[in-house]
Amino acid sequence: MRFSKPTPGSQHISRRTVLGRTAGALAATALPVGALSAVGAQPAAGATGASVAEPTATVVDRLLPAYNEVWTSKSTGVTGSMPIGNGVQAANVWVEGDQLRLLLAAGDAWEENVRLAKLGQLDITFCPNPFDSSGFRQELKLHESEVVITAGSDPVITTRVWVGADEQTIHVESDAPSAFSMDVRFTNLRPKDNPSPSRSNFTFYDLVNSEDGYVGVQPKVYADRVLDRPGTITWAHHNSESAYDEIMRLQRLDPGIHDDPLTGRTFGGQVRGEGFASISASGLRSDRDTSHRLDITLHSSIDLSARWQERWEEEIGDLAGESARMPVDRLRADHQRWWDRFWNRSYIFATGDADADKVTKGWLHTRYLQATAGRTPAMPIRFNGSLFTPGRPDDADFRKWNSYHGFNQRFAYWNMLASGDFDLMQSYFDQYADSLPLAKARVQAFWGESTVEEPSRVELPATQGAMWPEVMGLWGHAVGGEYGWNRAGHAANWFSGSWTRWLYAGNVEIVTMMLDYFSYTHDMRFAREKLLPVAREVVRFYDTHWHHKDGKIDMYPMYSGEGDRNLHNPAADTAGLHRILGGLQTLPTSLTTRRDRAYWVEVTDRLPNLPVGENAQDNDTSWGPRDRLKTASDVFLGTDTNNQNLYPIFPLRLFGAGRPHLDLAVASYQERRGKYPADGTQDWRHDAIHAAYLGLTAEAKFQTLAAFRTGAWRYTGFGPGSVDGEPGMEPHAIAKMALQSMLLHPGADDDAILYNAWPSEWNVQFKLHTTRGRTVQGRLVDGKSDHTVTREGVGNLAVDESEASTSTTADLR
Repeated sequence: MRFSKPTPGSQHISRRTVLGRTAGALAATALPVGALSAVGAQPAAGATGASVAEPTATVVDRLLPAYNEVWTSKSTGVTGSMPIGNGVQAANVWVEGDQLRLLLAAGDAWEENVRLAKLGQLDITFCPNPFDSSGFRQELKLHESEVVITAGSDPVITTRVWVGADEQTIHVESDAPSAFSMDVRFTNLRPKDNPSPSRSNFTFYDLVNSEDGYVGVQPKVYADRVLDRPGTITWAHHNSESAYDEIMRLQRLDPGIHDDPLTGRTFGGQVRGEGFASISASGLRSDRDTSHRLDITLHSSIDLSARWQERWEEEIGDLAGESARMPVDRLRADHQRWWDRFWNRSYIFATGDADADKVTKGWLHTRYLQATAGRTPAMPIRFNGSLFTPGRPDDADFRKWNSYHGFNQRFAYWNMLASGDFDLMQSYFDQYADSLPLAKARVQAFWGESTVEEPSRVELPATQGAMWPEVMGLWGHAVGGEYGWNRAGHAANWFSGSWTRWLYAGNVEIVTMMLDYFSYTHDMRFAREKLLPVAREVVRFYDTHWHHKDGKIDMYPMYSGEGDRNLHNPAADTAGLHRILGGLQTLPTSLTTRRDRAYWVEVTDRLPNLPVGENAQDNDTSWGPRDRLKTASDVFLGTDTNNQNLYPIFPLRLFGAGRPHLDLAVASYQERRGKYPADGTQDWRHDAIHAAYLGLTAEAKFQTLAAFRTGAWRYTGFGPGSVDGEPGMEPHAIAKMALQSMLLHPGADDDAILYNAWPSEWNVQFKLHTTRGRTVQGRLVDGKSDHTVTREGVGNLAVDESEASTSTTADLR
């Protein structure tokens, strides 16, 4: 790969979070004061640079509608639904038979079994029925974030479904040239108590052991209450109890160290609309008119008092009433203003062939889905279905792997850096920052004294710092079913889940992501309040948890992925420590103390070499043509197809395009385990990202197209999820990140590479983000690049001459 020579200094593309919802609660997901957010750092919509041919807003307005999802026939079930949401409240929307259906969800609707619950289903029928005619069109409009359904002939009825961006209300607006009526029926998905629900597929993962099925706490599904309130459909679920205390005490943790997010939580909804009257406690019917507006308000709060129902009804009534009093045009204008800002802060529109259209649509819809579910405070996007899981006939709340898995969760958040979606990253960071006291208490409870580790029988020294387990629960605890409820004969630090027992790499990775976030935003408050508190304790854990051998940390016993076990110094953890200690020592000294810096230097001196060599025993630092990135210091190439030997490429960015030893990294990638498609189609495959980071254009294109494959759902934005849960979120998040790196790759320090692995047959218009709050925007047409960088003087932008024959950079003001 050849690069144009950059000039020095040239442009570079170089205790409780609020858990109850209030009318303005979504504002709490904004960036902390001082952050160089995507919205704050970029020019207002319409601003132009000297070499940008058209305003940003014009690019989005002109090109985005072509990538809407359009159907001209009805669906046969929830797998034929379209997603809408505002980051907290959401719904699957589809037309089946004679009914418009909405499956309701919210990111904070956690029931007593530590499961994210569905809120219910609404079925809407019209009279006359528009769905018995041949005319039908359903469109998911990305720019407006709404589903528009046009059907019927006499009259033609147009229905718009959207979730107010800064409300807690889903709006259903229907209009026609002549009068019609609407009938609304609510289906209670938990109509009665179920004292012995099915426990298959780990849906009660916190209460039942994953490997032997041992029941720690008997799951029990409690009924929702449908309240008979004239003029509305109102229902609620209340957690009068939960397993929170039992889970904490099982793990030798004081329940008071973290706020209980379950007990006393009430969630539910209220449906109302002008001209709608009750026909039952769960049904409404409208007058005949040419226009109808139905509002569906969803609300969750915590109240431990005996008056919880009265207070919750008052709260949701106020929220619904406030929304109902607002003219819908004003609500829609506010809603569309949020989404317009969202779409204009980054975009990729590739053209040239069907593959370019596929990756563009995939990138746009992946980003859309992340916004529809990514604004619930301290409750990150679920990798296995997000808010759009279909449930099962016997269990509306069914979800495979009902937990947060560090390996799987991360993909959705890594790709938000380049797209500038820094606000959406906060829930992920807050889950760790808020649970830091718990993570420190865990270390003291498990390893506060010299301890014999089961089943290795290795005696470990007393440990300090903080540790988060690979399989983590809502409030940062170890998931009960993975930690293990049957403790007979076992020490406190023993995890029954054998696949993830000594898998710690997520700890160095979250610090790495926080460091990269800081490099993009230079958010000093974030560094002080989240990055540094977490990083200090993670470093302390790694430094004190294992013995030192010949003056070096010897991490043993350890896992690399789930399959390679009982290792010394795995690549992911070793490279992660090198990366984060290097990053911490380059932070502004105003953020750190002399004691911090001195200690980090000491730990750096104790780090083992990166596991690079020709064989299992070779770990020196003089690398030759036969050396490869190894799985661990004592294993050349393991069997696990997660390929954690390639972590030094992604996510740790110690190797790759624009960095030394690219040939070593490329050879290691080519000889990796688990190659798609020869070795399966696992949803979590890194191949696309690794190929893009290495600048392998043809391979990156192939793997990215494969990762953007569709699953069992009609909506093309949902990926395959048969292994981890439907609908799949991981493969498309991986593909989104790969595509971004193919176009704009983060090199060393503040440098970047434009068209790093971009296919020559694709033209593109783009806007992406890089370090120090900068954006790069422009277009590549027939090999000619016209692009603009927001600031000059920091880092270098290298333009790959194999794809772009000319380039320009100018200050965007």
